Amino acid sequence: MHTIDLTEKHALSVTWLGLLANLILAVAKGFVGTIAHSSALIADAGHSVSDLLSDLITLWAVRMAGIPKDENHPYGHGKFETVGTFIVALMLVLTGIAVAWHVLNKMDAPEVPGEAALWMAAIAIVVKEALFHLTRMVSRRSGSRVLLANAWHHRSDAISSVAALVGIAGAQWGVPLMDPIAGVLVAGLIVKTGIDIGYGSLRELTDETAEDEVISELNKILTDVEGVDHYHEMRARRMGPHLLVDLHIEVDSMMSISAAHQVAERVRLRILEKLPAVNEVLVHVDAEDDFVEEEGGDAAKDIVLMRPQSEIEADVKNVLNKIPEILGTTHIYCHYLNQQLTVQVNIMLDAEMRISDAQKIASNARIKIEQIKDIDDADLHLELDDSLHLV
Repeated sequence: MHTIDLTEKHALSVTWLGLLANLILAVAKGFVGTIAHSSALIADAGHSVSDLLSDLITLWAVRMAGIPKDENHPYGHGKFETVGTFIVALMLVLTGIAVAWHVLNKMDAPEVPGEAALWMAAIAIVVKEALFHLTRMVSRRSGSRVLLANAWHHRSDAISSVAALVGIAGAQWGVPLMDPIAGVLVAGLIVKTGIDIGYGSLRELTDETAEDEVISELNKILTDVEGVDHYHEMRARRMGPHLLVDLHIEVDSMMSISAAHQVAERVRLRILEKLPAVNEVLVHVDAEDDFVEEEGGDAAKDIVLMRPQSEIEADVKNVLNKIPEILGTTHIYCHYLNQQLTVQVNIMLDAEMRISDAQKIASNARIKIEQIKDIDDADLHLELDDSLHLV
């Protein structure tokens, strides 16, 4: 069962508060706008209705985004926030178009609105501006994009109420056309807000690169991690309130797998520590630089796969078995670097053998190993301890 943490609880609480306020404002604006004959206030009521619907979608999106990752959603449910944000944006655009259509039909016979409409617009400005600041504060603490979109939805409603206030006041001061003009302006503001929010959500849905400041912070973190010689192909994308990061790091080519894994884990944990918004880091370890600079950006090198280590080991053992002085091998390592293969072999010799004789045997073995297909260089090490396990 999904448990609600404190951050999610605050996000839900401020959204419920906004929903209640929008419900009251939508009814009040619509009622006062109708009895006071104000097209601008009726248009503003339409905006409040869209705010009300967006609050409902935000509640759904915040709740869904808070569900932990599962088998069907291994990266979590953060994209539900993005989907919710896009739906909010689409509703804004449709609301703005509908409001504009309503107001334009009344342009031929503008009426002077009553004083009640003026007071209603003023009250709406105060309420919506307060909701904007409160919702934005919670969105910054939680990192919720859909909550931030809803905050700006509140701000756009406050701005539209200002336009309505100016239009109503202008009509009362002797320019009746000011009221419907303000209504059209309100509709335009609604559409613009919807387009801006929708564009941001589409960028996120199409996995556009995260903000420059995120990439800049990642660069700073990687510069200070011990064991990382170079890094490249660093990417970050948004998943609702979270960030997913993947990158390639280059380590010492002769470093063991376990040591390289430690470096990768150090990178992963450092990023998670320094960037709380990141909840998933994938680190790919390279033993060499597998990127080349090209016009228009970097590109991966064309890698030609060589024979697997099992085949190389078999060939090396066949060669060494023909040298009677070699009792066996303890380790065989293959290093594939820069499209070349270097083989490191630890061989067992008689512990009573003179070092000069051992060196001659090793030199002869090295020459024979380097004649094997694909092997460019052989590096032999002598093992004189007969307690070692042979392979």
